[in-house]
Amino acid sequence: MEKQFQDLVISAEAQVQAAAVDEKSVQIICEWTDGTAPELEIAWKMPIVDLHYCWHPRCGKERHLQPDWCAAFDSRVSSGAPVICLYNLAGMNWMTAALSDALSESCFRFGVNEESGMLLCRISIALDGHNGFYSVILRRDSQECRYETALAETARWWETFYPPMAVPAIARQPMYSTWYSYHQHTIAQELEEECSQAVRDGFRCVIVDDGWQTLDTQRGYAYCGDWEPLKIPEMKEHVERVHSMGMKYLLWYSVPFVGRWSKAYQRFRDQQLTWNERLGAATLDPRFPEVRAYLTDIYCKAMTEWKLDGFKLDFIDSFCTTRKAPPYREAMDCRTVEEAVVRLMNGVMEALRKINPDVLIEFRQSYTGPAMRLYGNMFRVGDCPDDLISNRVGMVDLRLLMGESAVHSDMLMWHPEEKVENAAVQIQNVLFAVPQISVRLAQLPENHRRMLAFWMDFIREHSELLAAPIRAEAPQQLYPVVRTRLQDEAVVAVYQPGCSAELEGAALTWLVNAGDPRGVVAESAYEAHASVYDCMGALVCEAEVNAGLQRLPIPLGGFARIERK
Repeated sequence: MEKQFQDLVISAEAQVQAAAVDEKSVQIICEWTDGTAPELEIAWKMPIVDLHYCWHPRCGKERHLQPDWCAAFDSRVSSGAPVICLYNLAGMNWMTAALSDALSESCFRFGVNEESGMLLCRISIALDGHNGFYSVILRRDSQECRYETALAETARWWETFYPPMAVPAIARQPMYSTWYSYHQHTIAQELEEECSQAVRDGFRCVIVDDGWQTLDTQRGYAYCGDWEPLKIPEMKEHVERVHSMGMKYLLWYSVPFVGRWSKAYQRFRDQQLTWNERLGAATLDPRFPEVRAYLTDIYCKAMTEWKLDGFKLDFIDSFCTTRKAPPYREAMDCRTVEEAVVRLMNGVMEALRKINPDVLIEFRQSYTGPAMRLYGNMFRVGDCPDDLISNRVGMVDLRLLMGESAVHSDMLMWHPEEKVENAAVQIQNVLFAVPQISVRLAQLPENHRRMLAFWMDFIREHSELLAAPIRAEAPQQLYPVVRTRLQDEAVVAVYQPGCSAELEGAALTWLVNAGDPRGVVAESAYEAHASVYDCMGALVCEAEVNAGLQRLPIPLGGFARIERK
């Protein structure tokens, strides 16, 4: 093996070969003859010098280095992604390690060894279902660059193995969602009235969430599985009326769940992976071809008969790993759950694209890895109602790995009596994603309506700028300053008090105050003119920006339009 990879220790109860692909990558091949699939482990160690933090797709709000006896995260096709990024105080990449195989179950364990001050790096891969042969590429990128750049290059590398699904233009426009605004209280007439208002407010797509398929409103999933429109019995006509308003229509399904009170539960009683008493539902076992055919037919029938534009396919990460699943049986045609999920999604998407090549598919954290980009074109932050920090962190985490796929916020909700500037701050915290709005529009106070209309227009008008490559400072501080730049125009959003915003020389900069009631401290190397606006887009004052540091009187929830002189 080439010199640059001689630090690797590769072990498996199999014949193992390794060869360099390029200066960053090595291909590892395992072959075995007996019936028991081995586990492949790849290990190396490095001295911890100028290394301070760790990022991976499941790190949440924890970015610190951990000891080697507890630092671990898992990845598989339906959850997470096989990548870890180590970086220093300046946000510079130290090492980004990734696997080409995003389908199999893998475990990353990168931790500090107390005795030696070394970072112990171990990746284990379960080889169940690979039938005597397995090949994977390990990519280790130690180039000196920003951590965002290293992750973006990893995402582009993955695209050579998992070409992403095309993204229709509507997927990048603000959407209305019914979950927090209606929960399971979905009635056709009320939804149509809300959609009519949403159209007047500029929305062109609605996602109708849980509730349409059941008369129950007690939450849980005990009535999922049959997918009959009990709450909206005239679904075809209902969708037609919404379409006539000029809106696309997406419908929610919980993919794996069959509730205890559904007919499907009895039909698939012997074809289930797990049971969840709290949810009142079982998870179907996709290793059975009958299960996959049933789910595919459900979505195709709905799209064909009701003329849907797409689906919110939920809870795919609830398909458990093979090791936690019931044993393989003769009636199955897949030995692993991971393989079965791939077959399920391949079948679903092949069938839906035949009906509508521009089908919209929303997935949610944590099933947002590179392989899932084959099947989805909208990737949403996980549920975090009224939690602006989690929404911001989730937004940036997704943006770092999603390439050109559309990244969506979790649905935004707030109380009608909330201060209008605080409601605006929620929108600003997901400014670099596609916002999903989930408040009763007609019940909003007039100033909230003006604020919402302004920011939705701002996001539409600057969609290309906001979708440009993202720079997010200090992940360990949960991204207190985030920016994008496209040619000579930039957007900089400041999310925490005490943080300064560096103006980097763009002819036009939109400086957003999403966190400090006192205004925003700007650091500039040039003179500029600032027009300051409140959260509803009303001009507040004009100000001169001098070279150096100064606090600009930008109201909370507002922004400044800064033109370089």
